[in-house]
Amino acid sequence: MAAKNTTQPAAAAAEPVSKPIYHGKEAVWRKMAFASGDITYNFPWMLVSSFLMFFMTDIALIPAAVVSILFLVCRVFDAVNDPLIGILADRTHTRFGRYRPWLLASGIPLVVSVILLFWAHPEWPEMSRTIYGCVMYCIAVVFATMWNIPYGGLMASLTPDPTERASFASYKILFSSVTCAIASSIFLPLTNMFGAADGDPVNGYLIGAVIVCALAVPFIFTCFFGTKEVVHPPKNQKIKAKALFQVIGKNPPLLIVVVSFFIFGFISYGRMTVAVYYFQYNVGDPTGGLFSIYALLNGVLAGIMAFFGARLMKVFKSKRNTILFGYMAMAILCIITYLMDPATVSSTTIMVLLLASGLVSGISSSMIYAMVPDTVEYGQWKSGIRADGFVYSGTSFMLKLGGAIAPTLLAALIAMAGYVPGAAQNADTLNVMNSMMNLMPAILSILGFVIFLFYKLDGKMHARILADLEARGDQLMD
Repeated sequence: MAAKNTTQPAAAAAEPVSKPIYHGKEAVWRKMAFASGDITYNFPWMLVSSFLMFFMTDIALIPAAVVSILFLVCRVFDAVNDPLIGILADRTHTRFGRYRPWLLASGIPLVVSVILLFWAHPEWPEMSRTIYGCVMYCIAVVFATMWNIPYGGLMASLTPDPTERASFASYKILFSSVTCAIASSIFLPLTNMFGAADGDPVNGYLIGAVIVCALAVPFIFTCFFGTKEVVHPPKNQKIKAKALFQVIGKNPPLLIVVVSFFIFGFISYGRMTVAVYYFQYNVGDPTGGLFSIYALLNGVLAGIMAFFGARLMKVFKSKRNTILFGYMAMAILCIITYLMDPATVSSTTIMVLLLASGLVSGISSSMIYAMVPDTVEYGQWKSGIRADGFVYSGTSFMLKLGGAIAPTLLAALIAMAGYVPGAAQNADTLNVMNSMMNLMPAILSILGFVIFLFYKLDGKMHARILADLEARGDQLMD
């Protein structure tokens, strides 16, 4: 293998000197083993994404205004935490690879920290219960990052084949969506069942969290033992901060994908948080029965659509065109739903529209995950540095930021509008919930459509990049 050239990356117009080497079609069981990592992550973290705000305001009795600040502070904390973990993962060298050891180290702590986060102490003084919630949330964020960033970087190391990467991403989103659907749909029934047993909702939420989080544990080991890293960075690669910023700064495709992860986070995770309030107060679902049905069907439908993402890519001829279709359909459906008045329209109509928008969101989700490894290699082509973990930390941060902005804005806006937990809400509060549930996702989808018009990293360009990397000795494979 030729020696690595760290100073003169190949020019963008250079012709490949050889065809890139692909490993061929990967076994289905390997794709499922990799995708099981999202089961580990999403069973506990979907509880955080969907129910933590409601839990804090209505069960732990932390004021909504304080909760909005807490969510913002933790996102700022994540701004440092995500790239730090990404850099450490990229610098890890073991016989198991760079990223897989992190899965063993973080899986169990993630599960335990989320369980403790859903242990409410409403009898404590307000300051004490607020501090407890803040500290446990930050701890849970650290372990979630320790799992999710290396897991995200792992996908680029499994295969160099862009078609197989799209297939890996399809399995990933399918497993993720179904897991989110299961977690979202069973959690409230569990809290109601165990809370009603002794009339204490605190115990209901704690026991519900224990049951849901425990489902994640076996898949820690499935993902670790069922995957293998075959794509490696150049030998003796030294990662410096300036070079890492070049990996991102000189990477327009990555910048576009990063913004799309923010949109995905808002729609997929943040919207589910808003939905808890939207169904209870706008639709009139105090028991959470309709929300549980919505959460289950929304996740399953989005997962099914994402699973067929690679096939849809063939219909629309490229990942970019597939995403453009998904964003356009999402914007139209969300605008229609926003204009509906749940007080005069049947809950069935609202449900169908919401599920339809969830269905088309699966189209875009599988494509953006499949694009991340491609942008990693674009950055390596331009800068000479391969930093899968650091790149994924940027996408992960934006995903979590999108998922956090929705509840942060909701908490702040409903507090200003006069939100009262458990009571009938005024018109301003209901309008805030409707806007956050439907209007904001529509606006963000339009933004996503516009920015992807400028995405230029197609299949032909990616093939040329891989060939150039191999000619330079920058693409090392088992």
